Amino acid sequence: MNDWRAFFGLLTSLGIAYETVEHEEVHTAQGLANRDMSLWEFPVKNIVVEDKAKQLYLVTMHLLTPPLDLKALAKQLGADGRFSFASPETMGAALKVLPGSVTPFALVNDTERRVRPIFDERMCASKTVSAHPLVNTMTTTIAIDDLMRLLGVNGHEPRWCALPLKVQPVS
Repeated sequence: MNDWRAFFGLLTSLGIAYETVEHEEVHTAQGLANRDMSLWEFPVKNIVVEDKAKQLYLVTMHLLTPPLDLKALAKQLGADGRFSFASPETMGAALKVLPGSVTPFALVNDTERRVRPIFDERMCASKTVSAHPLVNTMTTTIAIDDLMRLLGVNGHEPRWCALPLKVQPVS
C-alpha cells in the first residue's frame, strides 16, 4: 500500500481515529520543524539504516532529536557491524515509500517483516504520535496504542530504547 487513501481506509477498517493536517511538501525533518509544532504532541522524524548483513532498521524519534550516534546505536542493538543509510531503492522495496515520506506507518507495507522498528523510548510517554501518512504533504496523528495495533497487522513489535546522540562539540 503506497497510497495514502488506502492507508486511511486501513485506519478506518481497524477503528483507528486519526487527525490529518495537510501542508506543503516537506523533504526533511527540518522542513516540518519550521511549521507550528504546537499542533502535535510527539511529531516524529525517521531514518532507515542497514547493517553489514543487510538487516534494515526504521528508527523513529522526536522531530527535534539531535543527530544520532549511529555507531553507538548499532552496537546497542547488536547489529552486524556499522549502520549505513539504506538506499532509496532498498527503502522503497521494503516500505513502499519515497525518501522524505519515511514513517512508522509504512511498516504496514512490510509484510515480510524485513524492517525492525526502533522507537525512541520518550515516545511511549506520549498519548499520540504524528507522522506522514505515506506521503510528505500531510501529517497524521493517532494514539500510541493505535500505532501498536497498526504495527501488529504485520506482526511488528518495536524495540523501545534510549537513542544515543552524537556528542556536540563545546564552542
